[in-house]
Amino acid sequence: MKAAVVERPGDPGSLKEFPTPTPAQNELLVRVVAASVNPIDWKVRDRGTRPMPFVLGQDFAGVVSATGAAAHKYNEGERVFGIAREHGAFAEYTLVPEEDRDQPVARIPDDVSDAVAAALPTAGLTALAALEALHVGAGSTLLIVGVTGGVGSIAAQMARDRGAHVVGTARAQNENLARTLGVEDFVAYDRGDSLAAIKSTYPGGIDAVLDLVDDGDRIKRIADVIRDGGALVSTIGAADVPWFSERKVVAQNLIMNQTPQSSHEGLRTLAQMVEQGRLRVPIAAERHFSEVEAALAASKTGTVDGKIVLTLP
Repeated sequence: MKAAVVERPGDPGSLKEFPTPTPAQNELLVRVVAASVNPIDWKVRDRGTRPMPFVLGQDFAGVVSATGAAAHKYNEGERVFGIAREHGAFAEYTLVPEEDRDQPVARIPDDVSDAVAAALPTAGLTALAALEALHVGAGSTLLIVGVTGGVGSIAAQMARDRGAHVVGTARAQNENLARTLGVEDFVAYDRGDSLAAIKSTYPGGIDAVLDLVDDGDRIKRIADVIRDGGALVSTIGAADVPWFSERKVVAQNLIMNQTPQSSHEGLRTLAQMVEQGRLRVPIAAERHFSEVEAALAASKTGTVDGKIVLTLP
């Protein structure tokens, strides 16, 4: 099969011939129809710490091609989506366990497209887990730093669906997109001091912050706009939890696959929200599988709004 393979440090993830995997007792062999790009894909590639060779990617949508002898939950020919963390998703075929919290899988509803299903897992489960950790609900005010990216665009819609008031930061040119996602107060980070503007509008402080972009130094500035007893989640491990605690902020570095939302049930929740029209997945571009290197490079710029999806013929 063809796959985006990293054979040695520095490899960009070029398409190569790679052995088609064989399902173990409890595994599913899935013919990949679409896969989406997440920042973790190029970060894993660039770190060079994973045993090589390996196939890039993790989010997929596809069709069950074969099942292991002990796998009975899914049938051949069924459409499924999920996370193939171990075997990779940027390939014509991948393997996933039938039931595993680290690599969840679920059926794709008939009226959800392969591209949308492929774009959902990592970003959607991260958004779902973050809102739970922040206790976002009716009447709460949520600030999303990086609101038009893959996770932010989903989290904003989920928060509004829960009745929260959503404040979002992004580039000025993305204001219209942010508004369509349910952002009520938009702050352009490239047009002045965004945190000063937020503090002026919310002198009593924000209830919760989902920070998707700031590093360890910049994220500390956000403490000034969070009310006493408020909460902050960083998805990139940037929060100094004791430092925030001293300032009466409950901070957490979220690791999605260690949360209850990383599950079959979590994926079903996402799919149902799409089915019910409560959630749409902004897809920045659909690229042919052969453009995987360009798609990873685009993601690495940090300027992609929504998700990049790779489609396989």
